[in-house]
Amino acid sequence: MKNITLLGINSKFVHTNLAIRYIKKMIEQVDGYNLTMVESSINNQLPNIIREVVESKPEILLASTYIWNKEFVFKTIVELKKINPNLKIYLGGPEVSYNAIEIMKSYEEVDGVIEGEGEQIITNLLKKDEKDVLGLYYRNIENKGEIKFNGHELPIENLDMIPFPYENWELVENKGKIFYYESTRGCPFRCSYCMSSIEKSVRSFSIPRVKKDLMTFLDAGVNLVKFVDRTFNLKKEHYMEVWKFLIKNYRPNTTFHFEISADLFDDEVIEFLTTVPKDLFQFEIGVQTINDNTMKLIRRKNDLGKLSKNVLAIKDNIHLHLDLIAGLPKEDFKTFKSSFNYVYGLKPEMIQLGFLKILRGTEISGQIEKFEYKYMGFPPYEVISNDHITYEELLKLKDVEEVLDFYYNSGDFVKSIDYLINNFYSSPFEFYLDMANSYEEKGYFKVSHKKLAIFNFLLDFYKEKKFGQDDSDKERRFIEYLKFDYINLGKPGKYPEWFISSKDKNLYHELVEKLVVESKFKNNRQGFKNTEMEEFEIDIFTGESKQTKLLFIYEGKETKIQEC
Repeated sequence: MKNITLLGINSKFVHTNLAIRYIKKMIEQVDGYNLTMVESSINNQLPNIIREVVESKPEILLASTYIWNKEFVFKTIVELKKINPNLKIYLGGPEVSYNAIEIMKSYEEVDGVIEGEGEQIITNLLKKDEKDVLGLYYRNIENKGEIKFNGHELPIENLDMIPFPYENWELVENKGKIFYYESTRGCPFRCSYCMSSIEKSVRSFSIPRVKKDLMTFLDAGVNLVKFVDRTFNLKKEHYMEVWKFLIKNYRPNTTFHFEISADLFDDEVIEFLTTVPKDLFQFEIGVQTINDNTMKLIRRKNDLGKLSKNVLAIKDNIHLHLDLIAGLPKEDFKTFKSSFNYVYGLKPEMIQLGFLKILRGTEISGQIEKFEYKYMGFPPYEVISNDHITYEELLKLKDVEEVLDFYYNSGDFVKSIDYLINNFYSSPFEFYLDMANSYEEKGYFKVSHKKLAIFNFLLDFYKEKKFGQDDSDKERRFIEYLKFDYINLGKPGKYPEWFISSKDKNLYHELVEKLVVESKFKNNRQGFKNTEMEEFEIDIFTGESKQTKLLFIYEGKETKIQEC
């Protein structure tokens, strides 16, 4: 019996490595091998990872290599080969598939590289001689270690042959982790920056198989299943069948995340999506840019009118992430501002501001001279500049990204930021750019901050800008909105100096007692711990000038608000 260790190093502890689980399940069908799965994250210490691998006593190591763990993987295998020179090391994954010969020349520790889908290739490797395995780069021992490649292995047509990757026990014991899943492979689109565009055919697991897999997640009660299908909503008969199944078998604590193209939905689908239980689905929508010239250059089409119409129709009950990419061809600082404002106007739960990465194998990696790209020579190969945007401008967008996380993506400033933008700025981007400049000038980006400090910074910013110097009513309103946002987060453990509380304590006591009588809480102590009451000088929801008393009831991550 030979010992095989599968190594997966994730970017975060909560992630799970889908690839090594697939490979493990496939190898389990081959006789003669003992399997160990070593899964860690880049936040772990390298010596700990190395020790865990060594203790598994591997004769063969299979490592999954990605943009986020490439340097960790290579450092690990160098040390492992020192410890055990006879260890056979094979790498797979997108970070080695498209430059395998270069990798093997640079790292003599690598005995072979798997190109493309590994399930069938590795199964063949365990059954055959290396020279007979398609999809494998290997060292020909008979010819002084010459690197050989036997030709490409065809993609797996019948995906159902690949077993479900997860064990029931790990789903139950690790409910809080993110479990990755796929119902299709491949992508028909040709986005020039994306590795998924390399394989243009789309293959699907069968609907009965997908339903069986999803029921396993549902029965285990996991919190989040993240589909890695590149565009989930390609075939209506496929995705609607999956969604209807999930609604039929709805579990309140399980969420499913999908990457979709919002402009592909027709009216029937939109009507259906408005009936989906809240928090059952999350959609990640890649807008990337609204610049026509840029969209043409990256081979991407967005029907912006239909996209915005569909997003606005479903945003009340589906959690939405909208993505932008800075550094695309012919996208300068000004046009990126327009893309930002478009996405911001749709008010998704999260705006993900990413930066272009030049990835091996993509079309854009062959256009470096054409667009005068400069990029980091190490993972994640992020763009430094091109012929339309400078390094300094990209740095400024990184600052915007950070304050966007503080004041928008956090969900903590639902009223105060809108008030600032609507009253004092020509566009959302102008506000976030102004805020980013303020943070940079004060050195706030160099240290971490508690939640209260981020609130205080916003009020300081308001006063320094002298927004309300000619209108005291505006400053009063801003502070009322800021008070609302602060108390909306949860029961305050500490009140900032600017928070002047004026609640009716007798009324508050009566309201808590009523909630106890209604069995909302066991007793008054629990009631006071999970509620707060506050009086405002304005109607927070209409902006009307009138005294308003609100009761905040904190239920887990949500806050319910009642007018008193």
